[in-house]
Amino acid sequence: MKKFLIKREMAGAGSLPKNDLNNAGKGSEEVLEAMRSEGKNIVQEQSYVIGDAIYCVYNADSEELVKEHADRAGVPASEIAEVSTVIKHNTSFVS
Repeated sequence: MKKFLIKREMAGAGSLPKNDLNNAGKGSEEVLEAMRSEGKNIVQEQSYVIGDAIYCVYNADSEELVKEHADRAGVPASEIAEVSTVIKHNTSFVS
């Protein structure tokens, strides 16, 4: 699978209560589970809440699957970028 970084612009995301963020995450995961039950390879690694956006790291077979998830979950993706290289700083090696 390929790795993608997704930016979801959401005004005030950084000040949302944890309960709201948890509920959003549960809804997203329900869609991911449904997609996987359809044989689609997509998983979410984790998300970062920064200011007015949420940045998510996904592994998927294609950018189209990431877009499908955004549409089905009702969480628009402002930007989707495929990660070309990961630098692991604990080893200082490019993988």
